Amino acid sequence: MKSWISYFITIVALLVISCRYDNNQKSCILMGWGINEQNPDKFIADAKEVGFDKLISWSNDSAFLMKAVEAGDRNNIKIYSCITPFSELGKLWNKSYAGRPIPWQIMTLDEEAAREFIMAGRNQYIIPYQFGGEPIMTNEVWGEKIICFNNNEARELLKPLINKIVSVPGIEGLAFDGFGYQNYHSCNCDLCKSLLAEYRKRNPIMSKEEAEATFFRNTLVDYINYLSDYARSRNKDIKTCIHIWPVFVPDPLYGNRLDIDFCGQTAAWYTLWPEEKIARYSRIISGEAQKYNQRQQGVSMIGYYDRPGQFPVKDEAQVDMEIRTMIENGSACIQVCGTYDVINNKEISAVFKKYFK
Repeated sequence: MKSWISYFITIVALLVISCRYDNNQKSCILMGWGINEQNPDKFIADAKEVGFDKLISWSNDSAFLMKAVEAGDRNNIKIYSCITPFSELGKLWNKSYAGRPIPWQIMTLDEEAAREFIMAGRNQYIIPYQFGGEPIMTNEVWGEKIICFNNNEARELLKPLINKIVSVPGIEGLAFDGFGYQNYHSCNCDLCKSLLAEYRKRNPIMSKEEAEATFFRNTLVDYINYLSDYARSRNKDIKTCIHIWPVFVPDPLYGNRLDIDFCGQTAAWYTLWPEEKIARYSRIISGEAQKYNQRQQGVSMIGYYDRPGQFPVKDEAQVDMEIRTMIENGSACIQVCGTYDVINNKEISAVFKKYFK
């Protein structure tokens, strides 16, 4: 009798978390990073055929975004625009504070040496580099400069850009990407060192390692939540989404602390993660999404690039396993980067259609 009960419970659970109901109404959302700016109409129509519900553009150009929104409306796809703390923020800083140094994050000398090695020639494609994912090598770092998240002046520079995005008629949301540390755990600038020292004084019971991890995690959370709150203050209907990247090594799945509508956290990276890890991460991402914020829906992120010689080749079986494992472990929303690579590969797009079309 117990075996039949267990069997029945398993079948019911699989039906509940299935991406498709018997009436063909989708219950699993598919979000994609990237929109073709040269031909958004065809690209978005192609995305509909694969099963995408939401697309995220790295463009902040209002004219392009309006075209994307119009194409999205025709295909029942919602559009987001993304901001990052990379080079664009440096340009904004130079316009506002000409002559003052850009407050980039500071790494140690050893970390800078590692960055120079990783970025030399084709090293990043030859060594087991993880491109901002969970690192394998000692002193692995991200190659591009990132702004210091304790610099409030730099944070304020993003407000006009957010105003521009949330004012686009019909746009659904604002996206965040790249909000992390260049060395994946901290910033070594004078401001951060001073604020960290003050934090340790206020928390003498914490070990040095615990205090540092908590301080820099809280800094990220406060920074992102501040900008999310600001976006909603400018447009009460705006949605927010993010992919937690580069990884925060002390707490890779800290994203449930964010007051974000769709919080994407990596469940399957561009490299080949084992099924058990994908399952475990998916359960955490979906099951603990509302631990701190009721607004949030947990989103499992799958990395897929069709770039042999640069990234590991994922065949249909691998991608199918990754998506199926996410869904079977509670994922009701999945995001993928990049949209281009999925749409332009017939075999891989067929796998996505199987679950999302």
